[in-house]
Parts: sequence; C-alpha cells; structure tokens
Amino acid sequence: MIRILVILLSLNCAALAAQEKAPTISPGLYKRISQAEKLIGEKSYASAGSSLQKALAAVEKGSYEHAVVLRSLTTLHAVQGHYVMAAQSLKKALDLNVLTAKQRQESLLNLGQMYLATQQYAKAVKVLQPWTASNKADAEISALLANAYAQLKRYRQAVPHIKKAIALRKKPPENWYQLNLALYYELNDYASASKILTRLIRIYPHKKSYWNQLSSAYQQLKNYKKAVSIQHLAYKKGLLNSERELMALINLFAYVGSPYKAGRLLEDSIKNKTVAYNSKNWETLAQIWQQAKEFDKAIGALEKASKLNAKGRLYQQLGQIYIEQEKWQKAIAAFNNALQKGGLKKIGSMHLLMGMSYFELNNFTKAQSAFRKAAQYQAQKKAALQWLDYIRNKG
Repeated sequence: MIRILVILLSLNCAALAAQEKAPTISPGLYKRISQAEKLIGEKSYASAGSSLQKALAAVEKGSYEHAVVLRSLTTLHAVQGHYVMAAQSLKKALDLNVLTAKQRQESLLNLGQMYLATQQYAKAVKVLQPWTASNKADAEISALLANAYAQLKRYRQAVPHIKKAIALRKKPPENWYQLNLALYYELNDYASASKILTRLIRIYPHKKSYWNQLSSAYQQLKNYKKAVSIQHLAYKKGLLNSERELMALINLFAYVGSPYKAGRLLEDSIKNKTVAYNSKNWETLAQIWQQAKEFDKAIGALEKASKLNAKGRLYQQLGQIYIEQEKWQKAIAAFNNALQKGGLKKIGSMHLLMGMSYFELNNFTKAQSAFRKAAQYQAQKKAALQWLDYIRNKG
C-alpha cells in the first residue's frame, strides 16, 4: 500500500498562519478543531466526526475556515483508511482557492498520494506531475508518479521519474529498481534492462533471479556469449541448482559452439544427480558429444539412453552408428535389442542393415534370413533381393 503522508495541519494552524501570514481562524473554531484532533488521537473517530461536522456547518462557506475544517475531515478519513472520502474532502478544500501557497502544495501532495492509494491513477498523475514541476525534487514522490504512469501503461513517461527517484537516493529501495526494470521490459529496451540488472547483481549478488534475467536480456539482444558467461558465473557461485536452470546453461554452451563444456557439465550433473538419470538426458548428452566430435563418449551415452528407453528407437539409432564404424557384431546386438523393445519405424531398413552386418561377418545363413525379412518391405525389397541373388551366386 502506498504510504499516505497526511499531515495533521490543523494541529499547528496558528503557527503556520504566523509563518506564512495566512488568514487566522476564530478561537472558537480553533478550540473545536483541537478537541477533534484529540479525539482522533484517542481513536474516538465517531465523536471527532460529529464535532467536525458541527464546525463545518458553522463556518462561512468558501472561507479559509471552511478549508481548514475540510482538511481536518481529510485527516479523520485518512487515519481510518477511508481514502476515497479523504480525497474528496481535500479536493473540496483545494477548490476553494483560499489556502496559502505552502498549504496548497502540501495538500496537493497528499491528494495525489490518496489518488494512488485508491487506484485513481489518472487523477494522481494530474495532481503530482505539476507538483514535481514546482517543488524541490523528491525521490519518493518521483517513484510514486512513476508507479502511476506505469499503472496507466504509459511506460515511456514513467521511466524518467523512476530514474530520477533512483538518482536522488544513495541507497534506493530494491522495488524502485524492479519498477525501472519492468518498464524497460515493457518497452522491449533490453539494453537498458541489462544495465539495471548488472547494477542489481552488484547490490544483491546472491539473488539468482537477477542473474537469470540478465542472461535472458542478453539472449534477447542476441549476445549469446555474454548470456552464457553470466549463466556460467551464476553456476560457479552455486546459484543454479535446478535441472531446468542447468539444462538452460548446457543448451547455451552447445548453442554458442562450446559443446565440450556442455557435455562435461551435463555428464557431471547426471552423475551428481542434479540432473535426472533418464533416457532423455543421456540422449541429449549423446547428441552433445557428437557435436563435440567425441564419438566414443557419444556412443557410451547413447547406450545408456537406449537401455533406459521403453522403446527401441535409440537402439536402432545406436545400431546405425555401429554400422558407420563397421562394428558389425555390436550393430546386430543393438538392432536385436531394438526389435525386442519395439515401437520402431523403418523396420525394413533395419533388417537390411542387419543382413549386411551378418554378411560382413561371413554368416551368410543369418544374412539371408535378414534380407528375406527386409524384402517384405516395399522400400527395401529391390535391394534385399539383389543381396540374396549376390549371396546365391557367391555360393
């Protein structure tokens, strides 16, 4: 809730009058208002209200005394949290145009804040904007005005006010930086957002949300090397501990052309159980190791992924890799495991590859059996029959 700076001006109206040469009020009214303020202090709000209403009825309409009573009513409503009623009373007092310059500025400030508290943001802006233009710069008021503009989705107009608020404070509240950051996000100004986030990280180095946001901002700017550098620093500080965060860093490493770092990090994360030991993650590791041209590591990871997968797809993929490496026996074993698990596509192609593997091992009987199975699939029929003819002629 916005802090309402309601000033109990009627407590010292005589002093103000002397200081500013403001109109004085009658002794009778002074006494009545003083009694009402005492009742307010004792939280006897009903009695205070009754006293002030009697005073309101007794004063001359449109006079300075009228404005004084309205401001006292404003205080009564505000301390009870009735900000709509408080704003209405204070607006009436201002509209009389009888307050001193200082009283008017103080009242405008309070009115603007009450409008904010009651979510009347357009009215708050209308009051506070001219107030800031004619008074000494105030950090809190600038922040409140920025918030009002933000609520009205007038983000570009909000930015200079929150920047001024931050500049005026030696140690600005964190939520002021957060508002400034949110405004830059709304404006898609990721370069400025990155500067705010860099400052937030210096002030709050252990808040990982700022590290993550800074990395994301750099990604929006397509500066992926800076993005991965920030994420890696956060990792080294022990701020990244969820699987989602670690996988984001791993994928960034792979994306910027550092697959070996990605592979090392994923392998370590699986081993220390910060990333799940499952088929999906081992398959991802296999792909990363292939990207890094670490083919033996890729095969080892894919073997683990294949064992953990409910279907035979990964064993089929593993068999194809063994074919490329001319590891015929391992290819056959992988294909058999794939068939056993099932859920496969391109089965005819796999039988054809098994036939070729058996042929390379000089096991022509099993090669023929595999080619006959491959011939049952239209796409592989021609090649399979050619292999069968070749084996018969060879014999």
